[in-house]
Amino acid sequence: MRLRRMVARTCGSSLVLLLATNLVAAPLSGQVARPVPVTQASVTATALAQSPRVRIAHADSALADAALQLAQQFENPVLSASYTKDAPQAHLALGVPIDLARERRPRIASAQAQLLAATVRMQLVLQEIALDADTTFLRAQAREARARLSARTSRDADSLAILARLRRDAGDASDLDVEVAIVFAGQSANTASTDSAAAITALLAMQTVMGLNPDSLRIVLADTLSTAAADAPAMLSLVPLASDNAPGVGATTPPLVAAAQLDERSAEQSVRLEQARRLAAPSLLVGIDTWNPGGPGGLLPQVGLSIPLPLFNRNAPAILSSKATLRRSSAIVAQVRLTQHGLVANAQRDARLARQRAERSARLVASAGRIATLSLLAYQEGAATVTSTLEAQRGAREALTQFTDDIAAMRVANRLLQFLLLGVPLGTP
Repeated sequence: MRLRRMVARTCGSSLVLLLATNLVAAPLSGQVARPVPVTQASVTATALAQSPRVRIAHADSALADAALQLAQQFENPVLSASYTKDAPQAHLALGVPIDLARERRPRIASAQAQLLAATVRMQLVLQEIALDADTTFLRAQAREARARLSARTSRDADSLAILARLRRDAGDASDLDVEVAIVFAGQSANTASTDSAAAITALLAMQTVMGLNPDSLRIVLADTLSTAAADAPAMLSLVPLASDNAPGVGATTPPLVAAAQLDERSAEQSVRLEQARRLAAPSLLVGIDTWNPGGPGGLLPQVGLSIPLPLFNRNAPAILSSKATLRRSSAIVAQVRLTQHGLVANAQRDARLARQRAERSARLVASAGRIATLSLLAYQEGAATVTSTLEAQRGAREALTQFTDDIAAMRVANRLLQFLLLGVPLGTP
């Protein structure tokens, strides 16, 4: 119940954000709407509010809650009335089913386990949606950073082409230098156009995750990645590597494993329930007989006990079915636990490798940036060729682009590892 209230509060606040986004993004008086800046937190909140998967998980939880209430309720008594010619002629009886503890306890325990499993699955759905929103935002940040870097490289290439023309006119450069600089400027412009389109596609994909129509660009990133070489060490230090000591290891259980274990617990209780039903529950019969012509008047009490006799079956098919379900649930638990261990191991390895690549890229960024700056100064002074200058600038751009991609990959890998290490407490129902 606490989880449901938390989800309701989160969804309520994000609905306000979504409403504001839609109002701003909607065309007003034929004018083009201005894109709304979004943060990683607002993207996640809106995705949680709009995702149909959340509503499906809520419905599954409501069904499990109704099943628990059904298991806890007592059956209604049955009132029967009859008339006979034999005295006494009027008969009134009330049949009260007896809910034995040997059936009631496992029935309720099975339903409680199913409710806990539905609650865990709802929490897992929320975590998966948040993971999807976060990783989509991080990839959009990387695409946007690449686009800004490519645009800056294109401007620098245009400036270098202009400088080459000026040097040619002054007699310090050849037509070949000018043509090489023009070709590099054109290639840089094409790269900038491609990266800009990729950044827009990433934003439209993020709109889809948020539940917004991707027919037009309605959002922009409020948080962007830096593309300055001097900021590389700071960017690297902002992403710590997740460790095995993260929440979810030890005291808690991963949601996938927890849900499978709760299904197994429910199947165990179902086996006990079906075994208890080998002999069906009796019912108590209380009533009165009256209207006795020619005999003593008044009400004659009637008390009886109805006991089903297991002559033709002893609930064997239901017991076999419940045992098969239990074996299947146990196998699923083993498979899910093995899969979980493999996912965590892969995510830890990917996070370490991503951080190592980002650290190497950070060192390359600093060196490539210095080489590009020195080569440009050398070209301006006539001490270097345009070809070497272009190669130095291309190397600096590729190093920065690779570092941006590596930072995004490291953040995505860390976010996935954090998701896999999250857990839920799995106590007794």
